[in-house]
Formats: sequence, structure tokens, C-alpha cells
Amino acid sequence: MAFLAKPSGGYTITSTEGTNNIIEAYNYLSQFGFTPAAVAGMMGNASAESGLNPWRWQSDSVSLSDRNKGYGLFQYTPAYQYINNCSGLPNYAPNLSTSGTTPGADPNDGMCQLYVFYHDSLGKWDPDCWRDPTWNPLQYPDLYAIRNNILFYYGSGTSLSLDQFKLIPDPYDASFAFMGCFEKPQVPNYYTRRELALQVYNILLPYIGRDTLLLELKILDTQHKRKFNNM
Repeated sequence: MAFLAKPSGGYTITSTEGTNNIIEAYNYLSQFGFTPAAVAGMMGNASAESGLNPWRWQSDSVSLSDRNKGYGLFQYTPAYQYINNCSGLPNYAPNLSTSGTTPGADPNDGMCQLYVFYHDSLGKWDPDCWRDPTWNPLQYPDLYAIRNNILFYYGSGTSLSLDQFKLIPDPYDASFAFMGCFEKPQVPNYYTRRELALQVYNILLPYIGRDTLLLELKILDTQHKRKFNNM
């Protein structure tokens, strides 16, 4: 299998292309110890950002100078940081057009984008898990409480490393953590993203198999009991 891509537009989670790209991401990230829930949190966010299309340019227009223009599964912003600084990395092959395929472009550029994420090649991971001061805790008190719980249960209490994120067993928590530590959208539309993450999770579990499903349910049950006992 390989990533699928197109010059513009996105894919739905349940489309053939969207499901393919979700499974490709899981196959790559699981070898580094990412739980299905962590991948679901990431790819739920990717669905909100790019429609799971690794060639997606923000607003379906190309710019190598606009600092607010994003590119790729996770909408690396500014796009030129990824385009200019990641050449030579495994599978690097971005598409620089929204109307056709440019020379050298390959849908498996999505694999390079995962490599860049996991190795934090562009220094995008923020262990604080919050966008300060854009996300005002007084304006988003429920989200700030979720953030604090995630740091307490999965992180050090004050921060969440990438290695701690990849072990999160709950797709909702993983969705928030990825949004807060990596995506940092202008408007934190977490409740939309978490439902997308759950859709991804429900696609992954049958693919992974029954034994992993039982393990995931056991982990979730233990985690929820831990949260309840600490309330």
C-alpha cells in the first residue's frame, strides 16, 4: 500500500482514499510505539486540517512566501519551512501545484510528513499543550481543564512530551493533545476534532484485530477508573 493524494481538495474519513491514508499512517507510526488512540487523535486532526490529503495546500492555493500558508496532512505552517528544509528526508516529494502534478511529486510525501512529525524536524511540538495567549483560559475554561488533566494523567504534570503523547490510550485525549501540542488552530474546535478522531479509531480497531481491541479496552477501562478515583 501507499499514500494517496490529489492536487486539491480532501477526502472523507470513510472514503477509500481517506481510510487508506489512515491505515498507512498507523502502519508507519505503530512501529515507533504509537497507540491506535494516538494515531486516531493525530489523523482526526488531519481530517480537520487537510481532509487527509498529503498534497493539500491551505485554501487550495500555493505560496512559498506566505508565512500563514499551510501544506500537507497536518498543514505545516508556514509551508515553505517544510518545502525548503525537509528535502533529502525519506520519501520527500511534495506537490507544488493545485491543478496538476509537478515533476518529482509523489503521494508518499505523506510518509515524509510523518517522519518530520515523529522526529520533530521542524521543532513544532510544544509540550505546554496550549496556544497562549490566543486561547484564553477564561474564554475556554472547559478546554483548559481538559488540558490540565491530560498533563496530569499522561505527562509530567506541567508538560507533555512526544514520547508521552504516543502512549495515550484514549482517542479523545489524544485528539486534544495533538491539537494543543502541535496543530494549535486559531479557534480550538476540539469537539469537532474529537468526533473525527473517534471515527478514525473505529476504522483502525477492526483493521488491527481482536487482541489489540481487547488490550485497548482494558487500557481505557484502567485509565477511566484512575481518573474517577482522582476526582
